[in-house]
Amino acid sequence: MTRQQAINAKCKDCIFDEYAEGTWRMQVEQCELTDCALHPYRPKSRSNTPSKSHSVAVQLHYGPIREGAML
Repeated sequence: MTRQQAINAKCKDCIFDEYAEGTWRMQVEQCELTDCALHPYRPKSRSNTPSKSHSVAVQLHYGPIREGAML
């Protein structure tokens, strides 16, 4: 078992309620127990991560392939 798998299992065991709304991951993501040592490491969905809008666009360093061109 990896460290992240162990954290996921502990968080799921701690907070998951099968009768509550959402998946175990959604419930863990909404955990408010900030004094828990695992709180900063709890599983979070990738869709809620900060956007990378500040990153620089990649510029291509090659041209288009032309039909009949020799490689």
